[in-house]
Amino acid sequence: MASPLSATLLALGSCVANNIVQYTVLSLLALYSTLHVSRPLLPSARIDSLERLITETADLLEKAREERVFFNRDFNFNIQLRLSQALETKSTLRSRVLLQFELNHSAQEYLYVWGNLSRSIQQCARDVKDIKVTILAEMEHERRLLYRDDISDRMTILASGSYVSESNHYPKDIAEDILKPLTYRQVPGHCRRLG
Repeated sequence: MASPLSATLLALGSCVANNIVQYTVLSLLALYSTLHVSRPLLPSARIDSLERLITETADLLEKAREERVFFNRDFNFNIQLRLSQALETKSTLRSRVLLQFELNHSAQEYLYVWGNLSRSIQQCARDVKDIKVTILAEMEHERRLLYRDDISDRMTILASGSYVSESNHYPKDIAEDILKPLTYRQVPGHCRRLG
């Protein structure tokens, strides 16, 4: 979707009969589009994005602690160490961005879109994303273990026939039926249990 400025420049360029003016307008439009597209790649924009990613990852780690999902202390300390290292790197990179470009987006900053500073910020963002994915994977692994233990406990209770609902006991034949291995045959639209 074109911005009002680019639409105005295109309309102006098509109305003018002089080729030099048309090419000038098209060049300005191309320059404007390039600057607009490259704005998220500026070091200051990348560092802001990195800060949001680190905040999300730290919140995710805090959520995992609140849910008491991480039982492996070494894993927990390793993740905390990696996140602390990423925070230190982010702080160093933020200082470099502030020293080079201060608080405003200068034209000079566009020259650093693919520079060393941008690559360092991008590498730090990759590291933080890796930490985030590791946290999510470990959370799901621990949850799966909890669910598996819960299923095992429930199956044991059902097998012993000691499950009591509000109104009556669970019949032993239902517990045996639940414990049977299930085989399914695919029927169009739904599955049907065999045996």
